Amino acid sequence: MKFNDFMKTLDIKIKHVYLLSGEETFYIDKAREKIFEKLQVEKSDVTTLDCNNKIPLHEIISTIDSAPFFNPKNVVLVKNAPFFSGEIKSERLEKTLSNMLETNYVIFVAKNVDKRRKLYKAVEKFGNILEADPLKAWDIEKWLEAKLKSSGKVISFDARKYFVERISLLPEISLWYLENEFEKILLNVKDREIKLIDLQRNLLEMPEVSTFAIVDAIDAKKIKSAVGILRTQLRNQNNFVVVITVLSRHIRQLLLAKFFLKNKITGKEFAQKLEMHPFIAKKFEKIVPTYSTKLLEEIFLEIADADFNFKIGRAGLETLERIVIKLCRR
Repeated sequence: MKFNDFMKTLDIKIKHVYLLSGEETFYIDKAREKIFEKLQVEKSDVTTLDCNNKIPLHEIISTIDSAPFFNPKNVVLVKNAPFFSGEIKSERLEKTLSNMLETNYVIFVAKNVDKRRKLYKAVEKFGNILEADPLKAWDIEKWLEAKLKSSGKVISFDARKYFVERISLLPEISLWYLENEFEKILLNVKDREIKLIDLQRNLLEMPEVSTFAIVDAIDAKKIKSAVGILRTQLRNQNNFVVVITVLSRHIRQLLLAKFFLKNKITGKEFAQKLEMHPFIAKKFEKIVPTYSTKLLEEIFLEIADADFNFKIGRAGLETLERIVIKLCRR
């Protein structure tokens, strides 16, 4: 069950067994907090078992199945639960979940799950499951609209485009990051409308996002701008890996885009296959023909060499400068 639907079920009825699964920790944390709230328990009243500490399975089952002593409820949080994937099996745990005491509640948290496993199906039957999937590029605007509506703000077209493009660049879109950044904007922007200059002042100072300007300049064949931004970024040597990551990701996306366009895949399907917001995908459709497949394949290998040589101390600014100039002169 996706996040919004899962949260609605908590307002209707609290069950005795929950599985919070997936990679988006923001959704998992919010769901866990609401379950505690509905159970009227403090975090200090919850027994937390972290399976990364190699707790024996029989001990976990015993804790889940124990009657409460000092509190009216026995609430157990099992973090990093390995039972929903891999080889661990337990008929006893399945039986425990199917016959929970009225006073007992258990919340499993697992990053990876196998929906075919009997234990997963047991939780599905006797409890509820959250599928905390990471936010995708094409979902950013839905998230933004919800935040604007709840805050009573509106956003200009230029600001919206800037926001979506910069967030889409991130290898992984963290909702915790987005929430924190948006709260910063709300604190600093007093007008009802959020303008482009407001975002430029208050948002996106991550190296991955700053490096977006290099990619922009390369696509526009602006050698001086691209090299200038590169030199600024590499004043901090730690940004070398960030620049390599962003460049290699851009080259990989261009190669994929050429393949999809060659096979007549365009529009919404093109954006989804590249995991891009439509803004970015539309831009890509125009940029792709300016690159040859041969050049992209050569640059991809050169970036891999640069990454290896940097790690052994044999690559620096000049290596990436040559790559950037070569791309701009295509």
